[in-house]
Amino acid sequence: MNDAERKRLEEAYRATRYVIRPHAFTRGREWVLRVGVLHPELDTALTARCHREWAFLTAWNPGSRPRDMDENERAQQQLKSELAAGGWEVVDAIGVAEDEGWSEDSFFVPGLPRAEAERLGRIHGQVAVLVGRVGTPAELLFCGDSHTGR
Repeated sequence: MNDAERKRLEEAYRATRYVIRPHAFTRGREWVLRVGVLHPELDTALTARCHREWAFLTAWNPGSRPRDMDENERAQQQLKSELAAGGWEVVDAIGVAEDEGWSEDSFFVPGLPRAEAERLGRIHGQVAVLVGRVGTPAELLFCGDSHTGR
């Protein structure tokens, strides 16, 4: 991936709404996360469950290249199985472009360490994942080079 492509993708990721679907963790409400923004309500929920960090990730569209819905759904199911096998709580989520020109089914995972989020992102060919820690803004974490073409 060249610098111009990485910059274009980073701008798109920064303009994305990272939506956690209603769940017991969110007290039945939809929560929207943004890159570079603090999320105090999320911090409170994490702290109540003795978590200090979180991740938002997907297996859709590896390398940020569109692929068939069936392939995306199979990959997403595989990611969910991997997370469940690791004992992680998995909350349904969706990443939505600001202009709503695209969206990707995703998962919000309370407590998932950033290194594990990066590893899973890399395995599933993701350019980046969204991560955060209590008291700090949400941040893009770019995954390793092995599946991104960088």
